[in-house]
Amino acid sequence: DPEMSRGLGDVYKRQIRRRCIRVKALRVRKVALCALFICIAAVLSAVESFLPPICAIPGVRVGLGNIVTMFMLYIGGKWRSIDVMLVVILRCFVAAFITGQVMNLFYGVMGGICALGVMLLMRKLLPGENRENWLPLVGIMVALAHIAGQMLTAVIIYGNILVLAYTPILTASAVIGGAFTGTCTLFMLKKLDHRVLDDIRMTDIPTMPKFKGE
Repeated sequence: DPEMSRGLGDVYKRQIRRRCIRVKALRVRKVALCALFICIAAVLSAVESFLPPICAIPGVRVGLGNIVTMFMLYIGGKWRSIDVMLVVILRCFVAAFITGQVMNLFYGVMGGICALGVMLLMRKLLPGENRENWLPLVGIMVALAHIAGQMLTAVIIYGNILVLAYTPILTASAVIGGAFTGTCTLFMLKKLDHRVLDDIRMTDIPTMPKFKGE
């Protein structure tokens, strides 16, 4: 029946149109949230670089920018690993632009990528139920991975393994700073209003199912 075929075609077109609108809404919100996370992480990193050093050893920092990375990765929802990696890399560029310390860009990118890899591994290995309760431990492992990436970068840049002499002190600071950032992330996930968390997860924008024939 031609009329029935046209009617079914109109229904299919409306479904496709609604699906496109929802996909566009998801993309727009995700881009906006990514920009917000990049700014927050970059400002935290920049502020940390402007604060008085914790000790005389260069490179000893808490790693406040990792809070944003762990928050994105453990909040769930429509966030993918590639989204988090994009935020990690771009936040290093923005932080380097704010502080004017271009050399920190190399350390930040390498450390951030190593830290993200450990986050993904820990998320896969740890129990799925109440996984966020392990965030203090995750924070420690992430900080250690970040330090490892930065030390590797220092060896490559300076061409001298003597820079590894700082490793014990940096490792101790990573344990303390990682526990702190992990606890902060856990506190945010537990204490933030569930409506705010759902907005960040973008769970109110359902993923449209694929239709037969697509």
